[in-house]
Amino acid sequence: MKFIKKKNLQEGEELLYIPKLHWMYTVRHMILSLPFFLLLLIVWAVIKANSGPGWLLGIDTSLIFIIIIKWIILAGIIVSLVIFVWKIFRYLNTEYGLTNKRLIIKKGIIRLVIAEIPTDRIESIYCLQGLMGRIFHYGTICISGIGGMMPVFYMVSKPYALRRKIVDVIEKNKTINVVHGNELPKAPAPVQVEPEKKEEPIYRYGTFVRVIGK
Repeated sequence: MKFIKKKNLQEGEELLYIPKLHWMYTVRHMILSLPFFLLLLIVWAVIKANSGPGWLLGIDTSLIFIIIIKWIILAGIIVSLVIFVWKIFRYLNTEYGLTNKRLIIKKGIIRLVIAEIPTDRIESIYCLQGLMGRIFHYGTICISGIGGMMPVFYMVSKPYALRRKIVDVIEKNKTINVVHGNELPKAPAPVQVEPEKKEEPIYRYGTFVRVIGK
């Protein structure tokens, strides 16, 4: 959390909650690819059990298929390892933060991506969890606001706890706004203007008359 704590907090801003990217983020692709490798191994075993001379120039075609399956499995393992290493670096360079004013997301290695969402612009919060998410307790928090719905915290641990924290911050900020009086200023009382008094003429019938006000 070096980036959020030292470089991105504003004056008067407090870091309230640190959502953590779930460890399943690094190995999820491997778990999902297990059925593919298992299927290749079953095909390999079936071909090896039924090996024998084939129709192509008397060559044992099962050996050709076994070699192809070996190369496919080897290539799949190499690709999985490369993705695993890449996701480890992404895991170490991803930071999530919830402050009393906004949501902060920082991720990326070569290309750095920083996103900030003020809590007063959030309209609704969605928590998405699949079967694996319910088993291993992770999920994705999506925010709906002025720009539409978008995933914000991807594959975080304990997503429902994070959702409650965001709701608490929003409700607390609303309470503060009411207490501090974000109300429309009252209109000033109308100024009463006294009607102008008509001055009586000082001369009446050729006689000087002094007018004394009431």
